[in-house]
Amino acid sequence: MKKILVPTDFSENAQGAIDFAANLARKTSAEIYLLHVIENDDDYSGISTSGEWNSYVASETIEIPTMIGLLKITAARMKEIMNQPIFDGVTVYDNVEVGSAGVHINAAAAKHKADMIVMGTHGVTGITARLIGSTAEKVVQLADRPVITIRENCNSNPQKIVFATDFSSEADVVFGPVKEFAEIFNADVHLLTINTKEKFESYLESEKRVNDFRERHGVKGYPFSIYNDHSKEAGILHFAKDIKADMIAIGSHGRSGLARFFNRSISEDLVNHSFCPVLTVNIKKS
Repeated sequence: MKKILVPTDFSENAQGAIDFAANLARKTSAEIYLLHVIENDDDYSGISTSGEWNSYVASETIEIPTMIGLLKITAARMKEIMNQPIFDGVTVYDNVEVGSAGVHINAAAAKHKADMIVMGTHGVTGITARLIGSTAEKVVQLADRPVITIRENCNSNPQKIVFATDFSSEADVVFGPVKEFAEIFNADVHLLTINTKEKFESYLESEKRVNDFRERHGVKGYPFSIYNDHSKEAGILHFAKDIKADMIAIGSHGRSGLARFFNRSISEDLVNHSFCPVLTVNIKKS
């Protein structure tokens, strides 16, 4: 791992992501790219508070004096973050952009060839989640690299990771980054599949598929569990709480538009509701 993109909105949740990313960077000798997006309908090229990245383009909808004031405040807050002791020994760059956070975060990750995005999320519920979604959820939908979302204070040195899966060929795509991440922290990975009333599988059927999965990936020692619940999301969260997991890992199909409205991704629900960090890997784009 060489580069980690860390978006921040200066909230407590974002600070949790910064702490997590700093620890990850220290373990992997990675650089951190901090990003703050000033939300606006128009798009602008990014600037660094040190003036080292891209040139700024003036806004027609935000008056220049107002923008200058916003940039000064943002620059001061970014400087405060970069001077935190947690970044001692870590190379950190900063960037400020104006526009849609969901779009700019993924664009910045691509531009700077980030291996991973680590970000906080405030979570959303109800019809707001259906129609708007959180910024983190939008990033997960569009991302073509692993994303770690952090909703609450968490252990920045995870030791128990729940990998929720159906052990299909799609799971093979997701498992590579999960295994690599677990090895960085020397963490245990708990393989999990969920039974619901709509889709119930016997233990023997699941055991055969998980054994095939273990053999394909050479991880015969990873523990396996089946959990019965009313929904997959609930089962994953309940199991993770039962074993006091530090992280949940899952694949995402990156649904959007009407497909997302009528058939929400489990990963998106977890991003909004999980008590522990969620590592998401987009199955289609990774």
